Amino acid sequence: MQLNSEDKEAIFEIVAARYFTEQQWKWINLKKETEKIFRTYEELEEQYASYSYVSRDWYVENTGSKNTHMCNTWKELKNLVNFLKAYKGVFNFLINTGDRKSFCIVSDSKEVSETQALAIGEVKELGYTVILFLTSFPEDFDFQILQVRSVN
Repeated sequence: MQLNSEDKEAIFEIVAARYFTEQQWKWINLKKETEKIFRTYEELEEQYASYSYVSRDWYVENTGSKNTHMCNTWKELKNLVNFLKAYKGVFNFLINTGDRKSFCIVSDSKEVSETQALAIGEVKELGYTVILFLTSFPEDFDFQILQVRSVN
């Protein structure tokens, strides 16, 4: 049985996540958690609508879900949400190294698609850096299923 491209990408994401964790970076997998950022944004909008005497920046800075979006201001969060809506699925990770915030693409190729190139240009304008996390995987990796059985 051969691994398909989705299997390889999942393995690359596991390797990248382990690397980020070992570096003690904060990170989220955008392929899996973008919707959390959208929900947080909507919740903060609702809170502000109910209690508008508190600044939106305060809500962003003090929300329990700050580790999800990693933003410090309302403008930054709004820009992030708009960017993710426009380019959902292009990047694999959002990373905070402590010194900078970065978007990350995991791949086994140095080549980026046209959509990725456009997204990279736009995200740089928002003040983020971009990391291309390259990893290799044997082309002819093959595995066998030894057994599939029910255990009662």
